[in-house]
Amino acid sequence: MPAPAPLDLLRQHWGHGAFRPGQEAIIASVLAGHDTLALLPTGGGKSVCFQVPALARPGLCLVVSPLIALMKDQVENLRQRGLKAEALYAGMSHQEIDRALDNCIYGREVKFLYLSPERLLTELFQARLPKMKVGLLAVDEAHCLSQWGYDFRPPYLRIAELRALLPPEVPVVALTATATGRVRQDIVAKLQFRPGFGVFTQSFARAKLSYSVLTTENKLQRLLEVLRGVGPGKTAIVYARTRRQTEDTAAFLRQQRVPAAAYHAGLAPEVRTRVQQDWLTDKVRCMVATNAFGMGIDKADVRLVAHLDAPDTLEAYYQEAGRAGRDGHYAFAVLLAGPTDGPELVRRAELALPPLDTVRRVYQALANFSGTATGGGELVAFDFDIGRFAETYRIRAVDAFHALKLLQREGFVQLNEAVNAPARVQIVLDHQNLYAFQVANAAHDVLIKALLRSYGGEVFVHFQPINESSLATYLRRSVAEIRQQLRYLHTAGVLHYQPRQELPQAMFTTPRHGADALPLNQPSISAARALARQQAAAVAGYLVGQQCRQQLLLTYFDETDPPRCGVCDVCLEAKKAAAAEAAFQALRPALLALVQRDAPTPRAVVAAYPAAQTEEIKTALRRLVEEKALRLDGDGRLLCP
Repeated sequence: MPAPAPLDLLRQHWGHGAFRPGQEAIIASVLAGHDTLALLPTGGGKSVCFQVPALARPGLCLVVSPLIALMKDQVENLRQRGLKAEALYAGMSHQEIDRALDNCIYGREVKFLYLSPERLLTELFQARLPKMKVGLLAVDEAHCLSQWGYDFRPPYLRIAELRALLPPEVPVVALTATATGRVRQDIVAKLQFRPGFGVFTQSFARAKLSYSVLTTENKLQRLLEVLRGVGPGKTAIVYARTRRQTEDTAAFLRQQRVPAAAYHAGLAPEVRTRVQQDWLTDKVRCMVATNAFGMGIDKADVRLVAHLDAPDTLEAYYQEAGRAGRDGHYAFAVLLAGPTDGPELVRRAELALPPLDTVRRVYQALANFSGTATGGGELVAFDFDIGRFAETYRIRAVDAFHALKLLQREGFVQLNEAVNAPARVQIVLDHQNLYAFQVANAAHDVLIKALLRSYGGEVFVHFQPINESSLATYLRRSVAEIRQQLRYLHTAGVLHYQPRQELPQAMFTTPRHGADALPLNQPSISAARALARQQAAAVAGYLVGQQCRQQLLLTYFDETDPPRCGVCDVCLEAKKAAAAEAAFQALRPALLALVQRDAPTPRAVVAAYPAAQTEEIKTALRRLVEEKALRLDGDGRLLCP
């Protein structure tokens, strides 16, 4: 039976009648069995470039992705389209991982397995991999492969080892929206692309996205002016650096009658879910958030993305700003800059890689915090509140944050964002043994019946998300009682119960080292320091540059001779200046003739023109005097020299 055509798959599962620019050529390369690097701008439709060929090729598609939230969103989107997908990520129980892997081996219809790079070479995954019929390997956010790239993650380097375990005919498709020329070369080398590989690049230009840098000493007031300028009711994202800043800014906007809400990892899961839904359904106009918000969120009509502080890299800024105007209509990316923001960026870059003794101290504190013994703890996730951690071990929060980021960059730990994961259960007894248990344990019969009534036969097949509050209300018990019963049923072997996860998590990605023997790569850290300084300098240059903003960004991403965009603040100011110059040159002959004929006073010249031109005429006369094309005599009359 011939494979379905890519366009037919796009129509069937996505409802689109045509591919976006660049997608078709990328898909054709993958279907031809070539290793492929795809660089598409933010909002360019990267996921379709591996999802469509995965459906057209036989076998399972392994998708390596660094962000849990992004994995969960994509898996959910695929399932809503009637496509079966699984995911492995930190925080899942052993039983959940086991079941997901079994589904990929024995479940004929599972086409996608999303997993974090840390999961690639675990014993459990490697033991199951030979039984999987893998047809495609997709590497999302491929810039994480390169130490010269944005958000380098050492576990990504192990993808090449995974390739060695796959049949040679399995191609790899790597995708990213942010990669300089150096990073592209690094991706090709690190993934060991085979001869005949394809590299597909699209311009990073966004024709209808206007970039602006507004220098101000009162960012909140200027933000309010920008929001009002964009227009009432238009959807916006405002990025802030800290949780406190998101809440204070949202409160200020609400006081000014702008519907706004704060979003950050410190909010309760149900609050984050409600706030996000209110924004997606336009009940809230403006989302004030930390930078994780927006990743994987499909809202095309965002008209404004504003930053209260410059991100640390132009890669990060391009990604975040690019969440505006994905519907192809005009949108605005505004960066509010204070007088000292440039030097502050450079200072933060120096702080970002703390002394090695601080790094070792934080590593030891993390071991104590998690109760992890030397040699143990690999890939065992634990709840992690950095504020409580820093306070417990009397480490400055900023030092703890940067040390943990360095440890993550060096591949020793991983920090996972807070993900609102509901409680999940799967009944492991068959129907006959479950009935026998219910008869013998009347105290638990009511809860088991409620689970079966609420979630049906699916609760026997795979882990099913459950709402403990709804169960408690239905059974007229407290949530604590429901959770206690579920834990008992888990211990009794009736079901597998995975409690709700509400906090960010951390884990050791290697067996825990002794802090003194931690094998930190000092040359790598020195190179990272140099790169951080370069990236900070690039952002500082963007803040003060007089070059077209988009042209500057495209040059940074190694595009050759990019044109001016015509819609950024620099281009608009240049257009305004050009129009003013043209108007002045048009006025000049008439003004000189008037002065030569009548020797009038400046006031008389102004009075000779309509009131709407008063400022224009005054400016022109001042310029003519400065250029010595006119002069004032002792009586205050204008004369030609």
